[in-house]
Amino acid sequence: EINHSKGKFYIKTPHGEAYLLYKPAGKGKINMYHTFVPDEERGKGIAEKLAIAAFAYAKEHNLKVIPGCNYISYFVEKNSQYMSMIVFR
Repeated sequence: EINHSKGKFYIKTPHGEAYLLYKPAGKGKINMYHTFVPDEERGKGIAEKLAIAAFAYAKEHNLKVIPGCNYISYFVEKNSQYMSMIVFR
């Protein structure tokens, strides 16, 4: 289950919390600047689920996304349907 609190999407796992952090980045934009998944949970698609939830939130609130961490850049390369939401400043 994906949870959302201000600036954070997260999933509780047996090995700790996996999360995606974001912050406002000017009018109509957010910066998705950090993702973390515990080592034992990597490779299970958790970061992808967090990114999908975060992009759904951005779309629902008409926000553009600054890909502030490597995972978000990778995610958008693999999921081109989100490319139109990307800005770099």
